[in-house]
Amino acid sequence: MRALRRFWRGVFVAVGLLMATLLTAGAQSAPLLPPPGDRSTLHLSETAQRDVPRDLLRATLNAQATDPDAGKVQAAINQRMSAAMTRIEQVAGVTVETGGYSVYRETPDKQPPRWHGSQTVELTSKDFAALLSLTGSLQQQGLVVQSLAPDISREARQSVEDALTDEALTRLKQRADRIAATAGVKLQGIRTLTVGNVNAPPPVIRPLMRMAAAEAAPAPPPVAEAGNATVSITASAEFALARP
Repeated sequence: MRALRRFWRGVFVAVGLLMATLLTAGAQSAPLLPPPGDRSTLHLSETAQRDVPRDLLRATLNAQATDPDAGKVQAAINQRMSAAMTRIEQVAGVTVETGGYSVYRETPDKQPPRWHGSQTVELTSKDFAALLSLTGSLQQQGLVVQSLAPDISREARQSVEDALTDEALTRLKQRADRIAATAGVKLQGIRTLTVGNVNAPPPVIRPLMRMAAAEAAPAPPPVAEAGNATVSITASAEFALARP
């Protein structure tokens, strides 16, 4: 019995020594992880912007009709839109895009049911005077101005985007170099980089409401000074840092 106990005790000791040897060898062969300081990152963001004159005018108009007869509503809208398109085609330099067409049934309190329909049309042009005159003519034909706003064209925006991108990236790199020098570390490289546009919406001029038939025909709507639009480019980056 004592011999058997001595045998198993020897087995346990041998196994323990073998495991200790394997663990020591594995620890010696495994690569050491760098200290946390060697895996630090720096997150920065810089924005470059420039004011660009608004060179485009947008007008959104709406043809509306209301009647107890749905067929009459649709016929009235189609007639107004057809006449509007004919007038629009007579003006050079105007881009036209028709919007949604809807007809729905209304049931006002204590009143007979009626149908209401509408369709929108959007006009854009770089010739402000021509578009304003056209908008006034369409108002006289029964269309209602929903919005009128100056904007910046894609060509004008793209003309400054490349320069702004270079400016934002240069400022981003310069700032990263200054921070690294002050902190006593060095930049290893850029891990992630994002460049995008950030633009404020254009100002919207309130529409002129359609005048009643008994009143004088509406004059062409005025437009305020178009002013400038701010084109912005933002660059964000994650820099990898290392000890010198």
